[in-house]
Amino acid sequence: MDDLDRLVVAALIANPRASWPAIARAVETSEATVSRRATRLLASGEVNVAANLDVLATGRGVPVFVRVRCAPGAAVAVANAISDWPSVRFVSLVSGVADCLVELVAVDRSHLLELTMLRLPKLPGVTGGSSEVVLRRFTSGVRWNPGLLPPEKVAALRAERIDRWERPHPTDLAPPLTELDETLAAALASDGRMRWSELAAHPGVMQSTARRRVENLCRSGALRLRTVVEPETIGLTVTAFLWLRVNPQRVDQVAQRLADHPAVLLLCATAGEHNMCAEVAVADYPGLHRFLTGTLGGIAGIQGVDVTLTLRTLKRASIVRPWFPETLGETDISGHS
Repeated sequence: MDDLDRLVVAALIANPRASWPAIARAVETSEATVSRRATRLLASGEVNVAANLDVLATGRGVPVFVRVRCAPGAAVAVANAISDWPSVRFVSLVSGVADCLVELVAVDRSHLLELTMLRLPKLPGVTGGSSEVVLRRFTSGVRWNPGLLPPEKVAALRAERIDRWERPHPTDLAPPLTELDETLAAALASDGRMRWSELAAHPGVMQSTARRRVENLCRSGALRLRTVVEPETIGLTVTAFLWLRVNPQRVDQVAQRLADHPAVLLLCATAGEHNMCAEVAVADYPGLHRFLTGTLGGIAGIQGVDVTLTLRTLKRASIVRPWFPETLGETDISGHS
């Protein structure tokens, strides 16, 4: 992926359903070039556009982060198995005290009990884990801005969005969805850039009806658009989850300082061992050091941070990328085969 490809992806992040002319204006190239490159990127599977129902706005459950410990050599198999669970939206192999990080959606307390205390321990290779319930979202991949485009270009693209990208946490529940709404949302979950005419064909309604219903879902906050791409694809090769201990009186102030930082993909308040969680992506390890010491170090109220480095993500925003590595050859202590 070259620099222009990364700019095209950044434009799609700013507005997942942006037209080719709008993206061409943002990246300052021709519409034909944008169409060719974006089509190739989307076909490759490295970049996906999806529309997902917001579980908080629709009252369908609460996100929970689970850090899973595994027996030696079992983490990859465990991660692949958990990726198949419908209630799981994110799975990554990580370093640190856990081997696998999972984000799942628990419908209620009984469902969370079933998933974490009954089903998860039965997986071969799982030796333990801990969970952190999301209390409030301050930012997410829906409103991430990696900082590759000038602010005015990002603002122009975002101005044309039909969803409530700017509202990370719902203020109230969206109206109940109809059967037609569910059908349209399911179709857009597989292809968030689907043409209105093609979308309307799924339930067999008029194009104007399909568009109106989707726009209503987006305006209510029930449906959120997102361009799903691993940060390393656009040159941010170091991704980490930060588990923060923050003075409870300063959680909102800390969130205000971090939510719009270009390195921050996700930021939420949690209940568990830590009271705030962030996913960050930077170009290299010195960049992570600068973020930890400079950005976090300069914010009053942060009392401690645990760092979990992401090694490989197998599922993000419910899009599965399974990993079945071939047997690795033996290496000597210098790392050479």
